[in-house]
Amino acid sequence: MGARPLLVSNDAELIDDVLRLAAANGVDVHLSTDAEGARSRWQLAPLVLIGGDVAASVAGAAMSRRRDVVVISRSPTPEDWQRAVLLGAEHVVSLPEGERWLIDRLADSGEGVSRDARVVVVVGCGGGSGASTFAATLALAAASRSSRVLLVDGDPLGGGLDVLLGLEDATGIRWPDLIEARGRLSTTTLSQSLPLVSGVSVLSSARTGPATIDVNGLAAVLDAGVRGYDLVIVDACRQFDAATELALARADQTIIVAATRVRATAAAARLAAELAPRCASLGVVIRAEAGGVHDDAVTVALGIPVIGRIPSVKSVPSRADEGEPPSLRDSYGRACAEALAGILSPRGRAA
Repeated sequence: MGARPLLVSNDAELIDDVLRLAAANGVDVHLSTDAEGARSRWQLAPLVLIGGDVAASVAGAAMSRRRDVVVISRSPTPEDWQRAVLLGAEHVVSLPEGERWLIDRLADSGEGVSRDARVVVVVGCGGGSGASTFAATLALAAASRSSRVLLVDGDPLGGGLDVLLGLEDATGIRWPDLIEARGRLSTTTLSQSLPLVSGVSVLSSARTGPATIDVNGLAAVLDAGVRGYDLVIVDACRQFDAATELALARADQTIIVAATRVRATAAAARLAAELAPRCASLGVVIRAEAGGVHDDAVTVALGIPVIGRIPSVKSVPSRADEGEPPSLRDSYGRACAEALAGILSPRGRAA
């Protein structure tokens, strides 16, 4: 019952139109002709469609506020928009002009209630900073807590996150397979097409094909990821190309990974200055190096919050060389799990 969109209307022509559009997407719709009949399914349905003919009565029925409510009308009037506000509706769609929009919205509802994932972008301040390993281990830590996680490789010249995770021989799509991706991308199709490791769906770069990431493809992937996952992590490159700019703009949190070395700290400070105006929220994860700069000096140099501290462990890159994903049981994995808690905490969230 909860997986079916709910249509509330007593307009026979409108009902026929909506059911036709739903059938074209293979989506089954539950129909209620009045507000009271809709009450039991109001919160459970992934999408609620309210006909303009009953919008006033539904608005007056004291339904609880919820997301994913749409008002449908033949010729929307100012009253329809006013009722939509009272209902907390996201949109008033006019038929037949809005059929394409409604088809896409019904298709989205077939994936269930949107999870509204948190988007985290990880950026390294130099080659060998360990940003990719941190992003991958962060994703594994989140998946170990039963979160649905999408890990996106944002560096087409980085060698591929699939190699880091021991997935280079795994079947599934990589970025070159999404060159033509545009508009809406089904979350179900995406998750079923990607290589999976320990509960993490991985969209990796490839060793052949274009050396860029298509910005439209990334937009489609991020939209699908936000709808269908709990957490989307993007391992971004340091070049501010169109795809990186998009990822930064979509991120709830951007994390710089900085080693405690003088040159690395200087690079991180420069990077932080460039990222700050592009990010909703910016923090740093410090990778401690033996005999390196003190954490406090890194904090002062960057002027941004410290989200976590990770050790420099020699076994981490050697595991990747052996085709094994990062471990959550060593000191590095535990530190990443602690950093994850800081990222997901209210303090770590963007305002």
